[in-house]
This record gives sequence, structure tokens and C-alpha cells, in this order.
Amino acid sequence: MGGFGALRLGTKYSSRFSGISAHSSITSPDQLPLFVEEPLEGYEQSSKSSEDILDNMLRNKGSLPPIRFDCGKDDLLIEHNRTLHQKMKDEQIPHSYFEFPGKHEWSYWIKHLKDTLLFFDQILRKST
Repeated sequence: MGGFGALRLGTKYSSRFSGISAHSSITSPDQLPLFVEEPLEGYEQSSKSSEDILDNMLRNKGSLPPIRFDCGKDDLLIEHNRTLHQKMKDEQIPHSYFEFPGKHEWSYWIKHLKDTLLFFDQILRKST
């Protein structure tokens, strides 16, 4: 699953998850055309607000699990990730956000997968 899916599902169904981690995330459906060539008509959800990550965070603010996300400094999505990070700070939504060298590519994700695994390890250790 991509970063958008992890953030969207994790925030929409926040009580079902112990943590959310995402890399190089699309942060809003209007960014999908940056990566999808096919027309997106017919894939929309019945409620636009259920597609929006920040709306889901605000709606479920009291039950959000720990959240971390990162993005490469040369990624097409870096400004979108920075904007989400700032909005989360403004809304006082606890989270960890990181920027590292890299682009929107497998070598970046492979390198930073360990960050996600360590994040979930910390969550598991706190719950035992």
C-alpha cells in the first residue's frame, strides 16, 4: 500500500490501528494525477471528506494512533508532505515527520523501511 492508503485508512479507521507510518505520501486525492495516467472518473468515494487525510484526522483526533511519515527532499510530493505536517502542527495532532535525501523511488523506500519497522517496534514494546 502506498503512503496515501496508509494515512487514509489509518486515520479513517483510527481505532483499528496501533500506529500509522507512511513514506512519500500523496496527501490529498487531487495529487493522484501526478502518478496516474488513466482517467480517475468512477473511482471517487461517496464522500469527498472520507478521502481527505486531514479531515479524517480532525474527525478522529481523539482516537488517532501514533503517526510518523517521511518524504525525500527531491520527491515530487515534498511540498505536499510539508503542508500536511504544518497543518497537523497547527491542529496540534501529535506526529513525527522527517525529511531525508531522496526521490519518489524504490531505493528511498527500501532505505527507510527500517524507520517504519523501528517505529512499530517501539509501539509494540510500549504495549507489553
